[in-house]
Amino acid sequence: MRRQTRRRLTQNVSRFYLGLGVFFVIGFLFFGTSSFFFAEEAPVNETPINEAIRLPNGETVTLHASSYDTKTKTMRVRLSLDEAPGNTNDHLFRYVYKARPDSEKEVTSLYERNNQYVLELKDVPNDFDQLAVRIYGLDESQSIDALTPEERENSLLTSLYADRRTIEQANHTSSDETTFTRLFVEDELAETERQVETAQQSVEAQRQQIKRLDRDKEELEGELPYLSLDEQVEQENEIFDLGRKRDELTLELEKLEQSVQALEEKHDKLRVRLRELSI
Repeated sequence: MRRQTRRRLTQNVSRFYLGLGVFFVIGFLFFGTSSFFFAEEAPVNETPINEAIRLPNGETVTLHASSYDTKTKTMRVRLSLDEAPGNTNDHLFRYVYKARPDSEKEVTSLYERNNQYVLELKDVPNDFDQLAVRIYGLDESQSIDALTPEERENSLLTSLYADRRTIEQANHTSSDETTFTRLFVEDELAETERQVETAQQSVEAQRQQIKRLDRDKEELEGELPYLSLDEQVEQENEIFDLGRKRDELTLELEKLEQSVQALEEKHDKLRVRLRELSI
């Protein structure tokens, strides 16, 4: 009886470990090879908002906003271009889907003023995944369709990317020019506010540094009567260097304060402009 009990126990233990081994093998095959059966999600590819991008021709482009309307199947892109001095290129916009990078489509310009643009991309399907708005720089005499592939590539200044998973959802019912102008003014106002805050922080940091120099100088001057003649000469040179450094910082502080004043004046003008557009 005991031999049969031991035999059954041995068989049960063997079956347990066999089952456990099969479980781990199946788990390894499933999770270790799942990438062969399930497509990996592509990483998000989108151009950052309100970050200036330097272009090869010296210009900068800033993407202010992009949105997609599921009902009209349109995408709108709002951007600004800061032209470099002496640049005479015209800007041409095209867009392509990630799945078909060689098939460019035309872009409609809803708004163009002072190098600020609102572009509309039509017939964009809901499952567009990712797309790129290409910006070309062309001479007045050039036609994009007449360029060779190499000339076309050399004329490409940059591409702005949008991703279906992260793009803003919106209703593209309005194409009012005043509305577009107000949006650009709001962007400029917000950017000016950030610049004012940064400049004010720089002014305060400069003032604190000047105060530290004054304390160090006062401390060194207070030690002079207790030093030998040689030590006094060395310490006076150090005091002189601190005074020269203070003069340099004071000059920089004056420039920073002037910058803050100019930014605050610009901020006030933009607020007035925004109120006028809202009437």
